[in-house]
Amino acid sequence: MALVPKIDISIKNKCDKIDIYEETSPYVAATNSGGWGAPNETTADVTASDLKIYDYLGTTLLATFDLTTVYSGVAGAPTPGSFLALADQTWSQADGIFRLIYSVITPSSPADGYTNAKQYKLFTCNLCNCIDNLKSKIVTECDSKKLASQKETLDQLEILLYGIKSAYSCGDFTTAIDLIASAKTICDNLCNSGCG
Repeated sequence: MALVPKIDISIKNKCDKIDIYEETSPYVAATNSGGWGAPNETTADVTASDLKIYDYLGTTLLATFDLTTVYSGVAGAPTPGSFLALADQTWSQADGIFRLIYSVITPSSPADGYTNAKQYKLFTCNLCNCIDNLKSKIVTECDSKKLASQKETLDQLEILLYGIKSAYSCGDFTTAIDLIASAKTICDNLCNSGCG
């Protein structure tokens, strides 16, 4: 089997930065036949590499991160285990589902290089922050009518979050995106200042 690069991203709690993790790991015939090392290429063979992040349809490019230089000096190189490739990268996208395309070019790679298996990432950072903000309001609320209304809104948001995660895990991206839009509307109306 040929090299199959692996990648992951995680979002920071302020929703404006992401960390990028290189997760290809060393070649092991039985469990990671697409990993770094013989019979596959090593990180020393990489001439170019990047992560492109698209909308979930894969039609709109949202961000590109150059990874060409991240492999040198990494522990275990040229066949490293998982490592943090880039930290605190600027992120300006709203909650949603994103398609990740990680490409690695080597002198012997196919014309388009080696790419990861089809991969998507769900981010609900803004919704989670909205829910946390509402919880903090509930803790200090003394008016019983406002408290009841806030609890009802919190229940709605938590149900929407559960529905988003369920739809995403079932591959029903259209429903997940619709639920994200509904949750955003509630949060925008709740905050009146874009706090979530």
